[in-house]
Amino acid sequence: MNRKKLLILCILLLAVLANQAQTESSNSTFYVKVYSGYGFIQPGSYKLVSTDNNAQGNATGNTSLSKQGLGGGFRFGGGIGIIASDFLNIGADLEYLSGADLTSNSGFSSPNGYSAFINTSITYTSLSITPHVIFKALSKPDYLIYNKLGILLNLPTELHKKEYDSSFNTTVVSTYVSNLEGTYKIGLTVGLNVALGVQFRLTNQIRGYGEIFANYLVLEPTNYDEKNAVVNNGTPTKYDTHITYIKSGQTSFSQTGNSTTYTTSVSGNTFNMNAIGINIGIAYRF
Repeated sequence: MNRKKLLILCILLLAVLANQAQTESSNSTFYVKVYSGYGFIQPGSYKLVSTDNNAQGNATGNTSLSKQGLGGGFRFGGGIGIIASDFLNIGADLEYLSGADLTSNSGFSSPNGYSAFINTSITYTSLSITPHVIFKALSKPDYLIYNKLGILLNLPTELHKKEYDSSFNTTVVSTYVSNLEGTYKIGLTVGLNVALGVQFRLTNQIRGYGEIFANYLVLEPTNYDEKNAVVNNGTPTKYDTHITYIKSGQTSFSQTGNSTTYTTSVSGNTFNMNAIGINIGIAYRF
């Protein structure tokens, strides 16, 4: 089943559940909420590693893996919902993720006088909508414990890549400096959001809550555009690269001057953006 069909099916399922719950409950109540949180752990997420494409075969050195993976960082959001019954809430959240930067540094050297330093970084933000169902596992007058299951709809976004590569060879007196900037364009992506939380009564209409959440998301780029300014032994040259990712089909390649264009399969070029973290918020019941 493709993602569009899965998305339509999930939305229809939530609509049916909401309609059924409102029919069964005559005293349904609406609420709004705001929250903030942080993704502390990124299990299985993409992490950045700097590499030297110009390193010579006998070059050795150290490479640092980015401490953060995609999906980590601060997030801020709000949502609306309906208390459909004593055991079920249905709602939707809008969330902004200020993703933690991914950075990696590498240094290489070889006995023949070759040395290089590479710094690579990826920055990004994302906006998502999560329709969800909340199941109340334990409900008391002053607090409740709940489980949350949602469909994570990550809206189109971009991953911005920067790389600085500086190398030289004292034996043959050569220098090479590269300043690269690239952008991965990501379309609408469907993932999964789950949470376990506790809600406390503060007043008759205000509730405070905290939850442990987990997100699973696989980003598939649609395009990649790159500009690379190179100075090789004092001679500046600019290179452009344009890649279009497709689900399947034949790979194509063309080059005109310093501009290169690819069409290639998205397989093997995906970015996992998972996160486990904590959200804290306040809900207001009407």
